[in-house]
Amino acid sequence: MLIISAVGTDRPGMAHAVAQILFDAGCNIEDTTMTRLSGQFAMILAVESPDLTAQELETRLSPLRHLLGLHIDVATAGDASAPSDAPRYILTAYGPEKTGLLARLTGVLSEHNVNVTDVQTRVASARKVYVMLLELELPVALDAEVLKAELKKSLGDLQVSLRELEEETL
Repeated sequence: MLIISAVGTDRPGMAHAVAQILFDAGCNIEDTTMTRLSGQFAMILAVESPDLTAQELETRLSPLRHLLGLHIDVATAGDASAPSDAPRYILTAYGPEKTGLLARLTGVLSEHNVNVTDVQTRVASARKVYVMLLELELPVALDAEVLKAELKKSLGDLQVSLRELEEETL
């Protein structure tokens, strides 16, 4: 398994350019996340390449550095762990935008050994409301209601919602 990361100033065609080179190289894209953030486009892809090393694939992708201004890195993935049986949840939190909100929220999660698998944040509206959406894996022994109560106690200035993630929604 190879992990590709690419970042550059957003413009049309970036996702296609990377996907086409991977297809032409015989790679299978197994997992990906792509987003635009403050005018930058970022992508991380996990690909299976039966014939190419990380260096060879990076060489094939290198023309995109000049054509699209992408900063590209290709690395060999470490050993993949077995899929987790941990209960999965979606945590939504929002409140007045101020420095340190994500650090405070993830601090509480870390204290309870919660694994954060995905994070999205935005400043919404002219009223400067900070919105956080996190995907979590809870330790089996941790009751979701206990975690929710702890989050509300520790983050009193935020509205917090915690709900179980149904696999069909992925």
